[in-house]
Amino acid sequence: MRIVPAVAVLALGGAWWFSAVGEEPTVRGPEAGSVRTADTPNVERPSTPPGATQQSGTPLPPIPGTTLDAVAADWAKLWKTPPQPSTRGYDTTAALPGTGYRTRFVALRSPAGDGTELATLFCLTRDQRLVRDRRLVRAVVDSCLAPALRDGEKSTLSTWLTEQDYSRDVYATRELPRFVVELVSRDDAFQVKLASKGRTAGPGAVPAASTSATE
Repeated sequence: MRIVPAVAVLALGGAWWFSAVGEEPTVRGPEAGSVRTADTPNVERPSTPPGATQQSGTPLPPIPGTTLDAVAADWAKLWKTPPQPSTRGYDTTAALPGTGYRTRFVALRSPAGDGTELATLFCLTRDQRLVRDRRLVRAVVDSCLAPALRDGEKSTLSTWLTEQDYSRDVYATRELPRFVVELVSRDDAFQVKLASKGRTAGPGAVPAASTSATE
């Protein structure tokens, strides 16, 4: 019987924790319940509501009050590189304004309704020299997230992102009235994702009817 080297096991273990998925260029944190709060007290764990089931075939509803083209139009004003259309919305990689870091900014439409509304927005910054500081948070919020944000959300997100302990890997979620925010910070990557409240299983699972904010 062959013995698998320990380093290979570690590599495989890291791959599932930090991976890209299809047209959703997202780095992923651990599954719900796999983070030990005793070891990582600053990591917030997402929870799956009682009775929730996997509904991978169910279209994500839109984030209320936000259209895909309005986000793209605002991005065109904020970035030197205009957003590029994709089969599901907009998907572009360019230098993050004010930092020089390469960032992938993506907006995906909701397949529900007339297809003009936003369901998910990603801001994925990757750089071997990445410094997680107020400058990075401000650039991500002001240049990438801002077109999808409404009254008070920009301030709330800026404060929440700044307060995280980036001396360690971070996977955290925050529920706001209109959407769920997912943060992953690991190695050379920093990602913030806004997702509509249509997921019923997995990280960031929130029933579509819920509108309460988590403090």
